[in-house]
Amino acid sequence: MKMSENNDYIQLPPIKKDTPSEVVSMIWQYLKLPEESRKRVTADLIDVDENCEKEDFQIPDLYDIVPKEEIAEFEETMRKIIAGIISQASSVATWVYVQKYVKHKTLDEMLQEWKGANQFIIVMDTWFERLMAE
Repeated sequence: MKMSENNDYIQLPPIKKDTPSEVVSMIWQYLKLPEESRKRVTADLIDVDENCEKEDFQIPDLYDIVPKEEIAEFEETMRKIIAGIISQASSVATWVYVQKYVKHKTLDEMLQEWKGANQFIIVMDTWFERLMAE
């Protein structure tokens, strides 16, 4: 991802045809941020990724670092992506629940039926097993 010295042009890297439009939009919004803001946002995202599981981790307050108006479009795009992830996760979780408890399918049967979601099916099946055992 290159930007000219005067930030007049943005060049996106090659992107696969099946890349969700929300992801392309997020990349686009990120690249439109001033360079210093991009560096700060990137550093915070790396910090969150590497340290979020630590007990003493404090979520960074991005508005203290980057002015809100500079990241408004980026933030809105991220909000849409997160909403989409939650919606898809909920749909798969509901599907696993129905297959497991309404249709009484085994884990292997579910994995055969929906091959593209194998890891999530296994996680949800395990989670439901633990939840229902309580």
